[in-house]
Amino acid sequence: MDDEEFPGRLPADAAQEAQSVAVRALYDSGDTAALTRIAANPPDWSVASSAIARCLLDRWAEAADLLAENDSWRTESTVSAMLGELFGGLAELWAGRPARFGANLTERERWPLRAARRHRDDQITSYVAALLVLGERARAEKLLADEDFPETGLRDSERSMLAAMRGQPARAIDLAHRSMADRSQRGYDIGFAAMHLSTVSLLVSQGRLTAAQELLAAARSTAPMLAHLLDIAEARVELASGETDRAAGLLRAATGGLAVGTEIAWADLAELSLRKNDRAGARRALDALEELASAMPTGRVLLNRHLVRACLGREPDGECLWLARERDQPLELAVAAERLVRHRA
Repeated sequence: MDDEEFPGRLPADAAQEAQSVAVRALYDSGDTAALTRIAANPPDWSVASSAIARCLLDRWAEAADLLAENDSWRTESTVSAMLGELFGGLAELWAGRPARFGANLTERERWPLRAARRHRDDQITSYVAALLVLGERARAEKLLADEDFPETGLRDSERSMLAAMRGQPARAIDLAHRSMADRSQRGYDIGFAAMHLSTVSLLVSQGRLTAAQELLAAARSTAPMLAHLLDIAEARVELASGETDRAAGLLRAATGGLAVGTEIAWADLAELSLRKNDRAGARRALDALEELASAMPTGRVLLNRHLVRACLGREPDGECLWLARERDQPLELAVAAERLVRHRA
């Protein structure tokens, strides 16, 4: 049986599910050539499947374009509608346009296939993962509570990020290693790179640079989605090693595409500039943070904006410290306090 015959022998929902399983399997096996062919949206693959292939190849803007230009995914099947809405919302979110994601998160009763437990659980996990990628621990925990969804139902990558944000470094690092070892959990693991950013940051804070480098190298070998977050992680290792020029180059590269996570890169670039007494460079980083905050005012974006403002002497320390304490993420608070002491002393 060839690929062109297969979809026609199944009901629309079953055909979409079969294609989704195939796309995930190709990604897990590292077959980027096959994914690239599917991403081109050939006739025998659905629009939703091709969009997912683009996302897995980290081509989020192209996925958003495909879903916007051809909305047949809305009516092809209920599964196509679910996947198209989920990945379309994520693609816009990563680009700094959070409205659609926010509406989908608020109006959860409208999720396609919500009554089917497997599909409901997949959507909850994806939204929790996205919130954690954004650094929104409180919103992720609220979603879990509202949906009565156990943390044990999350992937190790999401549980690792939660542990890191809660100030449980040993648990976060252990879960990160488990996530790396258990490749069966990958699938649509949108938080994989973000988990490595948080774990590498923890290891760097402990002075464990070799362990951080080894974990980072292993992560890069998997070609994860949102790979620019690994550039930020690597920059933190380089900065701790005294390679400031290398760190700056990695951070600048990380700001050249998707918006998600770039608040960390811009704040780190501002820190590097201030260490060199390059206040103009720090002001450019602040300008980028101000622009990002107007489009995507997440707690982490606002915290980093206030941090750079305070380090430049444009506002008192209080707003930054209040927000850091309110977010209750110990490593974040420690970084903010250390930078404020250095630059406001």
